[in-house]
Formats: sequence, C-alpha cells, structure tokens
Amino acid sequence: MKINHLPKEKVIIQHNLITSGRYDFSACQLDILFLLLASLEKNDPEDKKYDLHISDIETITGRKWNHNQLKESTKQMGGNTFVVGLASSEKQLWLFKSVEYQHGKGYFTVSISEEARPYLFELKDNFTRINLNSILSFSSKYAKRIYAIACQWKTAGKVTMDISEFKEILGIKDKEAVELEQFTRISDLKKKVLDIAKTQINESSEINIDYELIKRSRSFEQINLFVNHGKEKRLIDFNESI
Repeated sequence: MKINHLPKEKVIIQHNLITSGRYDFSACQLDILFLLLASLEKNDPEDKKYDLHISDIETITGRKWNHNQLKESTKQMGGNTFVVGLASSEKQLWLFKSVEYQHGKGYFTVSISEEARPYLFELKDNFTRINLNSILSFSSKYAKRIYAIACQWKTAGKVTMDISEFKEILGIKDKEAVELEQFTRISDLKKKVLDIAKTQINESSEINIDYELIKRSRSFEQINLFVNHGKEKRLIDFNESI
C-alpha cells in the first residue's frame, strides 16, 4: 500500500513550546496531533481546514484505526488543553475548533483554534524537527513525547531536567496536584516509561537515546537524557510539497 497524501518520512517542524508543553494525550491522540502537524504549510491561510486521511497513518504505523475509538479520541482532545509556560504567564490552549467526519470517505476535517495556530506556524528560530515515520511507529505515548524532546536537544546531545518537571511534560504528574501522580516509585518510572521509550526509539527511529537518573540525598531528583544521532536517516525537507 502506498501513502497517498504524505511522504513516508515527512519532517514535522514543531514549536518547542509545544514540544515541552504539558499535556496528557493517548497514543492515538498523539498520532492525530502529529499527522496534523505534518499537514501544515507555512503559507496556509488562517481559516484553512485540514483533511486527515486515515489510510496515511495506517500505512505508516501498520496499525488499523478503529473509527469509534478515533471519534472518541478527537472528542476527548477537545476537552484537553496544552499548558504552555511563557516568560510572564501560563497559557492554556485548546487545539481544535472543530472536527468533522466525512461518512465513507476515509478522512476527517480539522479546524485549528486561533489561539493554538501561532504556536504551530510562528516557528522562526525556535523549532524541533521530528520524523513523522519514526514518531508514528511508536506504540507508547511516552516514547512519542520523549522522542520529540530528544529531537529538540539533538544538537546539544544532552538535556538535564528535574524529574518532577519531566513528569509534568509527559502528563504523568499534575503541577496543580488535581490528579494523583503516576509512577511514584522510580522502578515503575524506569520500567513502564523510560525503558519502553528507549527501546522503541532506538529500534524504530533515526536517533539513539539513553538516560541517567541523578540521586540527591536519598531520592532521585533529576534525569539526564542523552541523544546520539549517529544513525541519521535521510529526511525529506519540510518545504517539499505534500
């Protein structure tokens, strides 16, 4: 089967405030998000709507999409927010203005909210390059998020973060403590998040990652994420037409 609407190794350019923003999306919802990002072009009009073709993502991932699950995922995304930390404030963003499903046509149409649009298009010097084929191949939602963070720091080769902040970015800890924190035991964080993400990213992407947990006194407080892009694939230029 051929991908009819997207190059298989399309490069996504994503604003780093979204890469490091705090939001908790499922693996299916992240696939929708990244498919949308790959469909964007810099000169798109503000009112443009985007047709996302289910066959594209099924071809890339090798996974069949259940239409009822898909509809439930976009419905839940409408109630979820991106939380973006700015210099003097914290902004909550809702990504979609509307989602319309076309019966029997194999695609759905997305309209982006006005508030979210600048973070998708005003990229300038602050962006992350993400390989669509790689990020859609991961089954773990944490692998998808950690891969995006790793791509942001690929040139530097390393990023150090507080574990608390790292958990907030991945959506497994609520900064406002509204919901219970997940994976409070460091062994669970390693087994259910970090090790799975490391395996999937190293096996199925153009980069390699590793991590180191740093202990202060009696508890682990920081994480070093190492990025080695020694197996770089040829990536399609973002400016190439879909």
